[in-house]
Amino acid sequence: MDFPQSASGRSVAEVAREAATLAREITLPRFRDLGRGNAVEKASKGRGNYVTETDLACEEAAVALIRSEYPDHRILSEETAETVDGWASGWLWVIDPLDGTSNFARGIPTFAFNLALCLDGEPVLGLTDQAVTGDEFFATKGGGLWVNGCRTGVSAVPTLAESLLGIGLGYDYDRAKKMLELLAGLWPGVQMIQNIGSAALGLAYAASGRFDVYLHHLLFPWDMAPGLLFVREAGGLFLTRDGGPVTIYSEGVIAGAPGPVNELARLVSAMPWR
Repeated sequence: MDFPQSASGRSVAEVAREAATLAREITLPRFRDLGRGNAVEKASKGRGNYVTETDLACEEAAVALIRSEYPDHRILSEETAETVDGWASGWLWVIDPLDGTSNFARGIPTFAFNLALCLDGEPVLGLTDQAVTGDEFFATKGGGLWVNGCRTGVSAVPTLAESLLGIGLGYDYDRAKKMLELLAGLWPGVQMIQNIGSAALGLAYAASGRFDVYLHHLLFPWDMAPGLLFVREAGGLFLTRDGGPVTIYSEGVIAGAPGPVNELARLVSAMPWR
């Protein structure tokens, strides 16, 4: 597809990667400081849900870059968004500057920079950068999913019983309780269950076959916009909690290899989530 050219003449991929680089240059030194016993300054947005100075610094750097390169584009970013829906036309950049903040603040290396470019509400470019490992998940519409420069796809596992299931419990505790009840009824109907504390990485892992299927009951556009494109480009299946089609404004989602996703969707759709 035809992407817009930036003010400096660079491609959207180059701008996206520079945004990730800026975030990594901010995040990694601060993360290493945590390993030396230095505390991270954080503010609570709710039980277990934090924002740190690092989130804000990464967001500021990425947003400033995109605004300078694409002044006519809109930006939806987690820490400064006033609304999360209603933007369904034109070019829209969706950013989570630090997904997995609770992990970061505790010195756990499972966090990522998450970015997508959407056109008329559909992600057409996605990038998830896991700074500590150096893993880059990248896709453009029609161009496939690439992990560290290698083309990849979803798992070939055909059934839920053979699957590694990734989950996210989120911050709606009534829904999280229902998910735990679902998992208790399912176990041991899967090989393993992992909650890694980053929806961005959970979806990237499901798209690239590291997870066979991923389940989360409450997401926002900045959590899932890149992952939605990744799973589609990787030949996977991405459904809502009710088994329907997904947009970047969907909430509960199931993603990964088609067989396990369809099986899990039948179980999940029977749960009273509200």
